[in-house]
Amino acid sequence: MKNTLTSIFALVLGFFTVTFAAVMGLFIGLGALIARPFIRKKINAAYEEALKQQGYTQQSYTQSYGQEQNGSTIDGEYEDITHSAPHGSKQSMA
Repeated sequence: MKNTLTSIFALVLGFFTVTFAAVMGLFIGLGALIARPFIRKKINAAYEEALKQQGYTQQSYTQSYGQEQNGSTIDGEYEDITHSAPHGSKQSMA
């Protein structure tokens, strides 16, 4: 009798846990669907602001992407590693 009551209690507790997890998952999914347009709007606004800070406008960036843009390149050291072994390695490329 004691084992029967314990098993029924465990089943009820397990059912409650699974139901609670499913309801929480539905609420989180619904919240994500509701928030998606607002997040997308914020990301687009941040992207446009970044383009403005870099000197681009959205129109000029999309229309003249293939043309040369006014910008600066930071020069640095360049080491060609396409046909050489890693530093400290004595292996030859075969």
